[in-house]
Amino acid sequence: MRQREDFKDGTLGANLLTTVATIDFGSDPGFATLAAGDYLVLVIDPEGAGNGPEVVYLTAFTATNTTGTISRGQEGTADPGVTHASGTVWRHGPTIEDFDRFVWALDSDDPSAAATVEFDISGFEAVHVMGWLRPATDNVVLQIRVSNDGGGSFRAGASDYRWGYLIHNFAGGENFYEDNADTGIAVYLNVGNGAGEGINVDLRFVAPGDVNRQTTVVGQSICHTNTGAITRLDGGGIVTTAEVNDAIQFLFSSGNIAAGRLAIYGYPAP
Repeated sequence: MRQREDFKDGTLGANLLTTVATIDFGSDPGFATLAAGDYLVLVIDPEGAGNGPEVVYLTAFTATNTTGTISRGQEGTADPGVTHASGTVWRHGPTIEDFDRFVWALDSDDPSAAATVEFDISGFEAVHVMGWLRPATDNVVLQIRVSNDGGGSFRAGASDYRWGYLIHNFAGGENFYEDNADTGIAVYLNVGNGAGEGINVDLRFVAPGDVNRQTTVVGQSICHTNTGAITRLDGGGIVTTAEVNDAIQFLFSSGNIAAGRLAIYGYPAP
């Protein structure tokens, strides 16, 4: 696992020769002992004053020692077949790989009289969609569909999706709905289109980029229904085919999306 410590840098205590897997810090660099499987990121010659920059992973180190084991030429940096002279600067700090691990704010949409809302999700391990939608037509179903061709088309076969969810009625009581063969994943039934009505969603899409897994949607929503009731949903659905899905679509079962706001966040693969 990638580890971090604050304010660590120094200079090499000896030449770091070509393909050598031991780094000499010259003195105690101040790192704690690394557990098996953990590593720290070091940049050798970060300003390119010598033969670097080169990213190396410190994979084995015992506290107070002056040497450690490294894996050379990481993250597409200088070939390990170079020598870094004694006295060359090394620095422990973030690289672009660290920022690639953050959640990315990918996109947002404010539909108005739109048939659908669609997002590109290619290249992400999972995505998170939050926001709200109000239909132009009363008493409709909010659905989700997926694409395997970059949004050129969206699966809409009669048995492309399975879904189920539990409704908690704010006035009391619960109901469960499910469908093992549908043209989309139903997020909620009976969505109202009046002023202040519609549906708020908080949904996660899991494993869309894994060709051996079925894309899964899980989450919650709050719906103001066509009868004026306010209810909460817990549930989700699954695409019945294992494939890479690279775009998602939101639509109502009838009519346009009158108004709304959806934002999407992506989780890159580690």
